[in-house]
Amino acid sequence: MLKLISKNTKAIPFNITLITKWLTAFPTRVTITPIITSRNITTLKKHSTIPSPTQTLLRNIRNSNSDSSNVSYYSTTNSTILSRGGRENDRNISNSLEVIIIEFRKAIKEGDVDKLISNYHALKEREREQGEHRYQQHLQPNYLTKSHYQAAINILFRFTNTFSREVTLSLKPPSKSSTIVSMMHSLFNDMKELGYKPDTSIYNILINISARNGNTKESIRIYDMMLKDKVKCTQYTFNSLISSYQRSLDIKGALKILEEMKLYGIQPNTITFNSLIDLYVKLGDITQAEHLYQEMKFTDGMLIDRFTFDCLLNGYLTYGFIDKAKDLFKDITNSGIELDICLYTKLLKIYCYEDGNSQKVLSLYDTTELLQQQPKQKESNIEFNHFINILLNYLVKEKEYSHTLRICEELMNYDDTVTLAIIIPTYYHTGNIVPAFKLFKEKFITSAKYQKLFSSLFSNLGKDHSKHFLNNFISYSKESSSPSSEPLPISELYNSLIAHFLNQDDITYALELYSHLLQQGFFLNIINITILCKKLILQKKINEALQIYYQSRDHDIILDQRGYTILIDSFSKINYMSEAQRIFVDMKRNGIEPNSYTYSSLIKGLGEIYDIRGVETIHKLIRMDLNLDQVDIIIYNSLMDAYNRCGYGYNVLQLWDSLLIPSKDSDLSLINNTTVSIVLDSCGFNRQLIRLNQIWYYLKEKKFNLNQNNYTSYIEALARNQKFNEAKHVLMFEMINDGIVPNFKPIRTLLNFLHDHSRGRDQFEIINWVKINFPDLAKELKLS
Repeated sequence: MLKLISKNTKAIPFNITLITKWLTAFPTRVTITPIITSRNITTLKKHSTIPSPTQTLLRNIRNSNSDSSNVSYYSTTNSTILSRGGRENDRNISNSLEVIIIEFRKAIKEGDVDKLISNYHALKEREREQGEHRYQQHLQPNYLTKSHYQAAINILFRFTNTFSREVTLSLKPPSKSSTIVSMMHSLFNDMKELGYKPDTSIYNILINISARNGNTKESIRIYDMMLKDKVKCTQYTFNSLISSYQRSLDIKGALKILEEMKLYGIQPNTITFNSLIDLYVKLGDITQAEHLYQEMKFTDGMLIDRFTFDCLLNGYLTYGFIDKAKDLFKDITNSGIELDICLYTKLLKIYCYEDGNSQKVLSLYDTTELLQQQPKQKESNIEFNHFINILLNYLVKEKEYSHTLRICEELMNYDDTVTLAIIIPTYYHTGNIVPAFKLFKEKFITSAKYQKLFSSLFSNLGKDHSKHFLNNFISYSKESSSPSSEPLPISELYNSLIAHFLNQDDITYALELYSHLLQQGFFLNIINITILCKKLILQKKINEALQIYYQSRDHDIILDQRGYTILIDSFSKINYMSEAQRIFVDMKRNGIEPNSYTYSSLIKGLGEIYDIRGVETIHKLIRMDLNLDQVDIIIYNSLMDAYNRCGYGYNVLQLWDSLLIPSKDSDLSLINNTTVSIVLDSCGFNRQLIRLNQIWYYLKEKKFNLNQNNYTSYIEALARNQKFNEAKHVLMFEMINDGIVPNFKPIRTLLNFLHDHSRGRDQFEIINWVKINFPDLAKELKLS
């Protein structure tokens, strides 16, 4: 019960329920009031002096001399207005949502992907406007059922299959792919949120699409959901999962799925074997790939297809097993499989491995040319161009220039830069200088954007002809060009040739061209300066390297961060620290910021020559460098190692502690195995036994993933401090219990210390233990 107090009345009881019932007997008084929606009310408040129903009601309450029935009248009137306005607004939203749903269903029926996407986006937008009512759409007269969602996902999946093929053939840009994949996942999530359980086919689609995008974690996540929902897995499910691991080159994951597949009573098929063969080939394990192929051959009903042969041939050709590749082609011939352009390309590569096969490759060209004219092979233009370029390359190397020109003129493919890198040298070698120069100037220079293409051109020209070709081309261009012609990129062309010789490790020719470039008034580019100096340093030609560096500095050429870092690292590795530090000063003076590798190279070099002052100076610079990450483990490891070499164990422990403090309650994410080995070595050298064991037990307690080197460092530290029983226990029990099989390093380390301290009995015990448990390792260690 509430009380209304008026100036001229006594307090009277006011029962809302009773008054509301009483007012319903007078509908005429309510219906004469205009209906105003909630949107109209807002508009009136903002843009008009007309009082809103709420304002009128409050004013009358304040000024009223009437009885409580008047107040009830206004209250009921306002409630009616707001109620009708809310229903009207809900009706508008409901109607627009219903229209979108109808259009979405229509797009599904028509299979119109663009309309499907646009309507789905509109549907999601409308759901956001609805807020908490979004999952009540199934109460609409035209709601979306489970079959609608599944049909939409199927349509999008079919489109992605077609789309992927068109992208591969360069018919469409790949911009639409991510939108469609995101929408498929969103539709799947909508189904789950609405309580619809997706069928096997939908789970398979989502697993497959995630696998194709290289998202193995997502594939496994959806697979786990599938198992949780107790949806039946199929052969397609497991093949998609294996293909996901195939793309991430994870053979353990793929074999685990294979085992699960067999547990479900599902037998692997051709697709399963092909994925595993391809994975083994990419990992370089040709033997396992061959075992799977043999298993396929002797499995009843197992189909061996083109992809099986193609995968194995890739492996044989990549690793140079030409005889095996030839034998496999006999299997292909016996299988009755019709060769496509991909298999013909593999056969061509087999021929190209040997000299004197010109007639064979020309015969193969005639066959593939007829194949290319067939309508069903039109989509293989890319593969055919690849075949042609391999063929032409071989013919040029065999000096079959007339056949090369004949094929080039038949194809007239002067827009392919790879082909041009073959045609131009062919013209040049046959004396057709002008056509060669014209193609080089008009087609090649403008389109060849990668050094690899220039290297291919110069390789086909040959070492002796390349320099003459460029010199003659520049002379020809100067004579034939008009004053309005664009200037030739002479410096870039010579730098490309120098880069080619550097890639071939031909320093002599590179230096000769460098001198020629200087005479022409040009200089090396930054990349060539860096590579040439590095190669000269590796050959211990320090003066030549420094001469080129200082000449570039005199020409006001400033190296980039990578260039300076490579030179500093190269000099540091051979302990030429004065030169490395001078280049570092130039780097800072020119405003090029050092990175963690720059500092690390300097620190390592200074540590190796035991220059503690130099190490401390660089350490101070690092503290002041605001461009570095707060904790860079590369720098920390270098500093700890340098201080350890210089005998400053206290500094090592300080750095170690500074890494542990931020990650006190975490998983030790700031340190790695190298950090651990350095601090253990330092404790061992500096007789810090208490800290040594404290650090070791702390790492074990935190379940840090200790590796072979960490155990070796700990064993060596214990042995260095004559804790031989403890060292033996770590080697013979602790390592084994932690699942780490010792290699020769910890065993040899401990045996050497035992020998130096005349611990013959302990030596004998370890040797016998190794012979019994690790006979192959005993042979490697030559334990008698």
